[in-house]
Amino acid sequence: MIRESDRFHLRPLLLVVAAKCALNLAFAGRYGWQRDELYYAVAGRRLQGGYVEFPPVTALLSAAAHALFGWSLVGFRAFAIFAGAGTMLVAALVARELGGGARAQTIAAVTVGFSPLLIATNGLFQPVSFDQLATMVVLWLALRLALGRGSWPLLGLAAGIGLETKYTLAGPLVLLLATFLVWRRDVLRERGFLFAVAIAAALLVPNLIWEAQHGWTSVHWFLNPPASATDETRPEYVVNLLLVTHLVAVPVAAAGIVALLRDRRLRPLGWTVVGTALAYLVLGGKSYYAAPVVLFALAAGAVPFDRWATTRRLRWIGTAFVAFLVLLLPLGLPVLPLRTADRLGVVDARSDYQDEVGWHALAHRADGLARATDVVVTLNYGEAGALELFGRDLPPVASGDVTFRYWRPEVDGRRALLVGLSKGDAGFCRGYRVVARIAMPVDNEERGHPIARCTLEGSLAEVWPRVVALYD
Repeated sequence: MIRESDRFHLRPLLLVVAAKCALNLAFAGRYGWQRDELYYAVAGRRLQGGYVEFPPVTALLSAAAHALFGWSLVGFRAFAIFAGAGTMLVAALVARELGGGARAQTIAAVTVGFSPLLIATNGLFQPVSFDQLATMVVLWLALRLALGRGSWPLLGLAAGIGLETKYTLAGPLVLLLATFLVWRRDVLRERGFLFAVAIAAALLVPNLIWEAQHGWTSVHWFLNPPASATDETRPEYVVNLLLVTHLVAVPVAAAGIVALLRDRRLRPLGWTVVGTALAYLVLGGKSYYAAPVVLFALAAGAVPFDRWATTRRLRWIGTAFVAFLVLLLPLGLPVLPLRTADRLGVVDARSDYQDEVGWHALAHRADGLARATDVVVTLNYGEAGALELFGRDLPPVASGDVTFRYWRPEVDGRRALLVGLSKGDAGFCRGYRVVARIAMPVDNEERGHPIARCTLEGSLAEVWPRVVALYD
């Protein structure tokens, strides 16, 4: 007979997952393409072993989304939404491994899936959603190993794919190995460990080759990130990590950590969660880097929470959980009309919203201004992605920003349209003349920046080092 704790209760879980997916899908096309999504869409058209800030899996998924749905924004974001669905199901599997029955598994799926973190991140096509799923799978497989029923080769496969999804998974992986070395050396001595390392290493080969060919550009980028990548203070890191976990659910995550630490078999998992959060705090990482391990803590905490929660307690806590989620919902999803959100300050509070509007209009404006020019040079990857995706009558688009620096088009003429570049930025051309200003419906990074014409001082290939130097 199958014990209650051995069963995976799929029916209630599918209802929870369907509700979460429906919520995200309902607002998936509300505002428009976010600047990072434009970049990932272009990356999907240029498949390679790596990119400056991210490994290749995101670009592969972008290419798949385009093949399946064309340039449908809802179709594009569906990949992130379904990654969130997978994360919820793995959370339920974590609860099952720890002895949780139907209610505990459902609680795990709800607390993880309806955390402010997953609500917000699954609304955009970004590596964060895929990293959350990969990290949860890695930790679930490590949990199974700790309980004596796992597979090292499967963990190696998940780790390799995860590292090709987002480099930040390296943190939890290093901590996992270190903590297993301290408390569970017996697990490291099991057959398959070295094979798992070989699998993970083999999956990293395409990225390592690309990095070597491009001077280890990602290493340099992470060691010297732009200001926008490090704009979270350490107090903000702590507060944001609590908020994205969901304040009402923080005790559940804490219970999960305590339960893992108390069980010597599972202690490596508990210290991996704690260590990852502390490491990114000390190293200056963003709160969402550590958030995937907190999701694992939530899933683990669902089991002791289920044992503690009477029907009455569950009713009160559930009401508070929903109330807090509804309160934060406008920050997580574009539930408000754009003008209302802008007037109430929601757009200022969630910078992603600032970056989701105006791109089609910018491309249309550039179409009209780029006549009789040979190339369009943009200040950043958002502008370059928008013009490449939505421009109709444009000459080749170029930018020295991030991976676009390696995608310089072959251009013979020297007549250029500059988008977003000031006269001080345009030291590589002469005859700089402003012909328009970028108009955006909200106050964002682009609004008011110049659109100008100039003549390059040499061919695009000749001036390209000076273009790229703007970003170094």
